[in-house]
Amino acid sequence: MLSLALFCALLYLAAGLGVNIGYHRGLSHRSFRLPAWLERPIVLLALPAGTPIQWAGNHRAHHRWADTDRDPHSPILDGFWWAHAGWYLGSRRRLLAALYAAGGPLRTLFDSWHRPRSNHQYDHFAEDVAADRFYRWISRPWPYFLASMLHVCVPLAIASLVWHTAGFVAVWLTYILMYNVGDAIDSVAHQAPAHGAVNHALLGWLALGEGWHANHHRHPWSARHGFGRGQFDWTWQIVRLLRALGLAKGVRVAPEVES
Repeated sequence: MLSLALFCALLYLAAGLGVNIGYHRGLSHRSFRLPAWLERPIVLLALPAGTPIQWAGNHRAHHRWADTDRDPHSPILDGFWWAHAGWYLGSRRRLLAALYAAGGPLRTLFDSWHRPRSNHQYDHFAEDVAADRFYRWISRPWPYFLASMLHVCVPLAIASLVWHTAGFVAVWLTYILMYNVGDAIDSVAHQAPAHGAVNHALLGWLALGEGWHANHHRHPWSARHGFGRGQFDWTWQIVRLLRALGLAKGVRVAPEVES
C-alpha cells in the first residue's frame, strides 16, 4: 500500500515540478517547448501558485526590475515578509503575511478566490500566455476557483480516508512546506544587497533546482539552473529526460554548462 510519506512526497514533487517546468522555465522564460497535451496538465499542477497569466507576468516584471523599486517583491527594498508573502496580499503587515504563509490548505482556499482578482498590473508582460485560449480560460475567476478547490480538497480527502487524522495533518503540513519553499525563492534567495539573487544550497535541493538563483538571474532563459559542482538541479533532470524522449524541443542552456 502507498505509504503516507510517499503520498506527501509525490504531492510535493507534483506541485514543485508543475511550477518549475510549467510556470517558470516553460511559460515565463520559454526555455523549451512542450506539446500542448503535456504542457497543459503540467501547468494545471501549478495552479495554487496563481493563474498562468498572472504568474508569468509578475515573474517577467521581477526579472526586468529585480531588486529595484519596481520589483513586485524585493526583500532588499521592502523587507523579508513583503517578499515572502505580503506582496500577494498587497499588505506590509508582518503578522498578516506570517499567518498567510502558515495557512497551508486554508491559503489555497483563500487564493482560489483572491488570485484571479489581484496582482494583474503586469499581465501585459504575458500576452503570449494570454494568447492561449486554455490559459485564458483557466485564469478566469470561476474555472480557477473550481480547479484550485480540487487541488486542496482531493488530496486532503484521500489522505483522511486512507490514513485518517495522521493523513490530514501530514497533507496540511506538506502544503505549508510547499508554499514556503516556493516563497523563499523571492525572499531568502534575494537577501544579498550587493547583487540581489544568491545561490542557496538548501533551497537548491528543496525547491528542486530553483534555489540556484544567482545562476538563474544571470541566464534567465536557461533551462538548467544548477551550473557548478554540487548544484544538482532536479528540474533540469526532468527536462533532460523530456528532451531525450523527443517531448521537449528547443531546449536552451547557458553557455557555462554542457547541455
